[in-house]
Parts: sequence; structure tokens; C-alpha cells
Amino acid sequence: MAHITKNFTEKELQCPCCGKIEMDYAYMVDLQELRTLCNFGFKVNSGYRCESHNAKVSKNSQNDHVKGMAVDIHMTNRYKRAKLLKNLLNSGDFKDIAIAKTFIHIGRGKAAQGVGVYG
Repeated sequence: MAHITKNFTEKELQCPCCGKIEMDYAYMVDLQELRTLCNFGFKVNSGYRCESHNAKVSKNSQNDHVKGMAVDIHMTNRYKRAKLLKNLLNSGDFKDIAIAKTFIHIGRGKAAQGVGVYG
């Protein structure tokens, strides 16, 4: 299994419909740094999405998943969730953070974005 970074593999980040992996290099460096700071594993639910797959699962046609600058991390443990969010906010590298019941979206985002909650 080929690794993109120390802790993230191509398989977990590839588009589920076509297998493409077009993750942004700088984003992956920052994500690996976040993983290292947290000192616990991240299970990626969704990484890169081609435009076709993204159209099936998202209303936003130009979200960061399509650009290779977002992942959805499975996260249900409240203590790990708190540590992850603290490190996310302190890093300043990720501007689009959204919390759902079973995962946290971590996107590069824009300067004006912030933390949201999926309904």
C-alpha cells in the first residue's frame, strides 16, 4: 500500500468512483502535521472526489474535496474530537471545519470561513 505521507495512504484518499488521487501536496503536509500533533490515528471517510462523484454526494460543485484540499475524518470519540478541534483551530492551516455526528470535515477553505455544524 503506497503512502502519500507517513500516516495517509493512497487507497484511503482516492475517489471511490474512479480511483483518482489528486490531493494537494501542501494540504497533505499540513494534514500530516495535524495528525502528528494529535498523536492518534485518523480514519478518512472521504478524501479526493472527482467532479462526477462530488456531484452525487455534495451540493457544492467546487468544494475543497474536488481540489484535493479536504478530507472527512471519522470522529465519534468526544475526547479525541476535542483534541482534534483544538489543534485544528491553533494550526491556522484549515479554514473550513464542519462537525457532523460521526465525522469532521477538514478543508483548506478561505480566510473568511470558520467552524460549522452539519444539520
